[in-house]
Amino acid sequence: MKKFFTLISIAFLALAAQANVLTVCDGTATNYLVPINGWYVDQEGTMSQMIYPADMLADMQNGQITQVKFYPEETIEFDDCELQLAFKTVDENGFETATAITGATVVSTTDVFYNNTAITFDLYQPYEYTGGNLLVEVKVTFAGDYNYTTTYYLGIETENYASFSSYDSYGTPSNRLHQFLPKCTFTYEPGTTPQPTEKTGAPVFNGYTTDGIHAYFIEIQESEPSTIYYRVQFGQNGEFTEWAEYEDILSFTQDGWYRIEAYAVANGKLASDPIAYEFIVNPATGLSEMTGSKTVAGVRYFNVAGQEMQEANGLTIVVTTYTDGTTSTVKVMK
Repeated sequence: MKKFFTLISIAFLALAAQANVLTVCDGTATNYLVPINGWYVDQEGTMSQMIYPADMLADMQNGQITQVKFYPEETIEFDDCELQLAFKTVDENGFETATAITGATVVSTTDVFYNNTAITFDLYQPYEYTGGNLLVEVKVTFAGDYNYTTTYYLGIETENYASFSSYDSYGTPSNRLHQFLPKCTFTYEPGTTPQPTEKTGAPVFNGYTTDGIHAYFIEIQESEPSTIYYRVQFGQNGEFTEWAEYEDILSFTQDGWYRIEAYAVANGKLASDPIAYEFIVNPATGLSEMTGSKTVAGVRYFNVAGQEMQEANGLTIVVTTYTDGTTSTVKVMK
């Protein structure tokens, strides 16, 4: 596999927070007990719980949930009641037994009326969803008038028991499992991915080998577990080629002057400071001279008119500044 040295410029643009929507389980299957049992909304404590798996909610990870919405097949067919919404991140992706999961955090309440076209919860404050399977609980906290008409809700059928319902039928508790997840729309504000602040340890030059004819520059080593990227320039008579990528084992067979720059990147860290080496290969001794090693402080690009550019483009003057205060200037064609 080839590795190559890449210089990246990143410009940050401040944008106002913009709400996104994620609709899951958008299907035509129906269930009349989940996300709430319309037959028993006259009894406080009637409840449904649903577990939405993490992969279904991946687009929302690290976002701030602000609203949740469920969809009846047509319209709500029960009288006025108050429903409570609660969340909890769980390890389970479904229910093994007809037993409610405890410990959910209440995030909203809403009033639901006859002929509503959706059950909509506006959260008290944004809820940070950091990932994982999300338990969504809906419970009756204020009972409406009794109504025998059943409301069906849209959703999808599942292979496991992904949801649970509980209500009290005339003093007799009734718990049921369901292979069903209701269609649900989450409105959320996108989160930001934490940016690393610590730099990777710079790689080090640890030696080279030669067969007396060719130079093999093989030991640029990591200082911590990381991936090393590097680039090489070749020069003769004061003119250098543009930077080119090389194989993992670097083999330099052409006589002339070589420049190598390398940096390392570890997981969760910024790129390291680059390191730089120069050496000469001649026909008599292979690697005849190690001309020095330096640490790169920065690289700037200019066109032939002297105007600075973001990256090399066409005939470019590349000015490399090292931490010891010295600089090198080459012309490249890109």
